[in-house]
Amino acid sequence: MEQPFFFCVFCESSKEIIVETFLEKNGINVISALVERKIYKNGKWIKELRSIISGYVFFENNCEPDWEIICNNKYIYYPLQYMDKSKNLRENDLNFIKWLNKNNGKIEISKVKSIGNKIQIIEGPLKELEGKIVKINKKQKCVCVGIEGEGIRNTIWLSYEMVI
Repeated sequence: MEQPFFFCVFCESSKEIIVETFLEKNGINVISALVERKIYKNGKWIKELRSIISGYVFFENNCEPDWEIICNNKYIYYPLQYMDKSKNLRENDLNFIKWLNKNNGKIEISKVKSIGNKIQIIEGPLKELEGKIVKINKKQKCVCVGIEGEGIRNTIWLSYEMVI
């Protein structure tokens, strides 16, 4: 069986679901990219699902898609592509997509424990993520992870729960 190709389009922020629906209507298999975040609202902590990287929509296809049709969507700015004009995700970008797929496109809250003034990830998707934690916000209970790829260079904020 042929290996699928993985792609990414950059779209207007907050329009990811509209773009996903458009792609699905055109027979393209969208890869969910949501992160569960703990947010402090109205005096209490609630869980919310958010786009993992604002403005990015990932999908797989068995061949190069019809970019003319895709790019005609008013919310899609352009497909992610490399210096050699290839649009098929590769290397670290592909590893990121595999990590998303392994977690069914929904990155749940990881569990951590405190070691002095640092935290150690003991359970959850953060434990297996290959990225560098660049900031820790203990008040908001989240970490900023740097994602490095040839095409995708970004940071993502992921929530955690402290375990005693």
